[in-house]
Amino acid sequence: MANGDKASAKGWTVVPNTQAHSLGYDDINYAMDRTADEVDARTAADLLKFDAAKIVVSTTTPAVVTGGIWLRPLT
Repeated sequence: MANGDKASAKGWTVVPNTQAHSLGYDDINYAMDRTADEVDARTAADLLKFDAAKIVVSTTTPAVVTGGIWLRPLT
């Protein structure tokens, strides 16, 4: 995969490789690809977080919460 392909797939503007190599387009596109990788990693990590609204603490049976956790306090 060429440098800049991952960034381009995200819709980001990359420096075309038709520019003079002395302009550093390859290094810029490589850095943008690493940034795209970091965005993907953080997005994946955010999906693993548990929504606090799905934690129910109640002494009675709560309504159905898809993917929720029901905690009943000890009395």
